[in-house]
Amino acid sequence: MAIIFDLGRVVVSWDPVAIVRSVRGPDDAEALAERLFNHPDWLEVDRGTLSLHTMARQAQGRTGLPAAQNLAILQAVPASLLPDPAMLTLIETLHGAGHTLYALSNMGHASIDWLEQHAFWRFFSGKVVSARVRMMKPEPDIYRYLLVSFDLKAEECLFIDDSPANVAAAQALGIGGLVFTDVPSCRQQLLSLGYLPG
Repeated sequence: MAIIFDLGRVVVSWDPVAIVRSVRGPDDAEALAERLFNHPDWLEVDRGTLSLHTMARQAQGRTGLPAAQNLAILQAVPASLLPDPAMLTLIETLHGAGHTLYALSNMGHASIDWLEQHAFWRFFSGKVVSARVRMMKPEPDIYRYLLVSFDLKAEECLFIDDSPANVAAAQALGIGGLVFTDVPSCRQQLLSLGYLPG
């Protein structure tokens, strides 16, 4: 079977408030994270259609910060994406059990370029990243792109993502879905579905 993983909040950490705090300190970190990352511009960065420099300029009005300070926060994102050791253990176990593993992520160029230095990619047979294909979850086309690119059959795949909407979109195409909350419950569900040896 093919198991397809989301990256942010599944394989690697994604904590916008902590990113803002690391650059600016605790003051207004929640509000700043909301204004920067919960905005259509950030989605366009993930889609690969907006540069970090342009986003930093465009965000000045809503953050009240100069472009250089917005950019410093945005440029702190890649190094904040730290692999979860418990998930890496699970990935290695699944790979050892004979499953082929793939990644399907909404992520900008700078973040995926940074993440590619990590050793965990040796367990993956391929990846599809939104910025590189100009498509995003939960749009059906990005799931179809993954299936076609790696010659996968929907019914022989399981997709793991922390977003219920992204999982539902995969299921609508006949791909099995599992909403991720934490590693222990994910492991338990994979065990009950027969993906892991008992």
